[in-house]
This record gives sequence, structure tokens and C-alpha cells, in this order.
Amino acid sequence: MDVAMALLLISASILLIGIHLHDSDDEFDENRADRTAELLGESTISVRYSLEDAAPIADRQGEYHRTEYGSATGLLADAAVANVHVDGTRIRPTGDEFETAVGASVESALIGSNRDFYVVAEWEPYDDAAINGTATAGERPPPNEDVSSVTLTASSGIPAIDSDEIETAYLNADTYWNDYLGDRTDLVESPENASFEAAGTVIGSAIVDGYFPPAATQRSLESQGLSHELTVSHYEQMVKPLEYEFTGTTAPAHHGPLKRDEADAVEANAQVVRGIADADAFGRNGLGQWIGEDLQTALADEIAAIDEAYDGRQRDEEIAALLADEVSTDEVTITIQTWNA
Repeated sequence: MDVAMALLLISASILLIGIHLHDSDDEFDENRADRTAELLGESTISVRYSLEDAAPIADRQGEYHRTEYGSATGLLADAAVANVHVDGTRIRPTGDEFETAVGASVESALIGSNRDFYVVAEWEPYDDAAINGTATAGERPPPNEDVSSVTLTASSGIPAIDSDEIETAYLNADTYWNDYLGDRTDLVESPENASFEAAGTVIGSAIVDGYFPPAATQRSLESQGLSHELTVSHYEQMVKPLEYEFTGTTAPAHHGPLKRDEADAVEANAQVVRGIADADAFGRNGLGQWIGEDLQTALADEIAAIDEAYDGRQRDEEIAALLADEVSTDEVTITIQTWNA
């Protein structure tokens, strides 16, 4: 009788454990955001989108499309970067079209997964930056649903910022500008902004090289036809929010690094970052100067706290360390939310 009772209790325990494991598996398979993240990472999708919003194509007859292949998470990251705005102005006219196409492909990849989902891919080089991009797929969860959430990162395709480089640029702005501008530090907008402008130039250089990889861009600038025209258009769109006319030095009809027979992608990228050479000051209208100002706005509270606690060299070192810690360009943050269908 004792043996029979023991066997009965063991059988009941096994049954309860089995039920618990079965319920846990169902919850993981059907409701958990991490399972959706796994599916997205494993799914290879194809995205076809129109280029009709690009300036050189708008006046052409016919249809122009581009197709991209990759993992769902990778293309979501690409869409966030393609959809970047500078101070509210989109720098790639086809970014919205690409985001929509990626979202539709992601939704198709998850059909039949028995869960509702919402995915947000976000790129910004530092918190509250006025240069940022977002891509989404799915619908926002209802307010009363029990939502499971997971966050992961994917490559942005933009070079990483070396923390030592940004600290050095901030702390040694005079030397940095001498090297960068060829002993023309008199052209930096103002001494008090020189450190942030130097740090902004490091960040801006990485961003511009991400959008215009020098080797591939050089080939496009030297090419004939639409490829060349699209690249020039992308440069002009990039500087549009920076409040100066870039076409005087870069349009194909003028001399400059974007002219086919004088193509120089490295110089073109440097001009975007530092501003045009005949401006009142190097960097006045360049991306580096713009980021330098935006850093001070985005990190105003942190900088104010440092100003209260430190002064002199220690204050500068604390701000340099803050920038090194806050700035990251090479990753897109992807947040996945799921809930019961």
C-alpha cells in the first residue's frame, strides 16, 4: 500500500510538472516578445520601394524602384537610418517609402504567428538629439492589453565613435582644429563653442561617412547618369537643414568635389561636416557646428549639473567624459512588443 501510494504521488507530480511546462511553452511560443524577436532575426525579407520622390527621378518618365534583401531586424535598422531627420527635415526623400515597404514585409513575415505585435526601430546619436530616425511595423498595443516587451540592438551601418577621440577633440579643441582646418583656427565660430564644435565634428564625420562611404561614393561620383545624379542630390539634401547653399561648390555644373571630372568623396564629406570654405567661419554652417550646438541643448541638464559641481580643467574633463559616454552612432535600438491576439 505504501509503495502504491508513493507511485501515485510521483505520477501526480509528473502530471503537474508536465502541465506547468506545457503552459510555459505555450506562453513562450504564442505571447512572448523574445520569440518574436527570434523570428524577426531569422526571417529574410525582400523590400521593393519606389525612388520617385528623389529629385533627379521626379522629372523622368517611367518607374524607378530599388530592392533590398536582409534580415527583418537588419532592414528595420536600415529603415530607421534612412528615415533620419535633421531638425525635423528629412535628409533622404525616399526614407518614408522605404520604411513603409519594410513595415509591410515585416508584417507579412509574421502572418500566422498568432500574436499581435508592434516594432519600433530608433536611431539617434545621443539622447534627445535633433538628428534622429525611426521606423515602425505593426500597430501600437491597446492600452489595456498585457504586453510583453523586449529590446535589442542592430547595426546602423554608421561607424562607431571612439570615446578617446571625442574626449581628445573636446579637451584639445585648438590642436584639433589646427589639424582639421590647417592652422585656420581663427575661422572657428567662437572660442567658447570650439570644444563642442570639435566634438560635433567627430560625431558629424562618422555620420556623413555612414551615409556616404568614401569608396562607394567615389565610384558613384565618377559614374555616368542616374547614379551620379542621385548621389549629388543626396549631398544637397543632407545639407538642406544646415541653412546654407551647398550647390555653389557641388552641383555638376560647377567646380567642386561632386563634379564628375573632379570627384572627391572625402573632400565632399569634409565640406558637409565643416561647412563651405568661403563661409564666414569654417563650421558655421557645417554639420559639426550644428551638432556642437545640439549637444549643448540635448545635454543641457547634465552640463548644468557639472557646471555647478566643477570648474576649470576638472569641469572640462567631466563634460568630455559625459560626451564619450552619451554618444553612440553604430547601433539602432529595436523594441518589440507583443500581446494576445
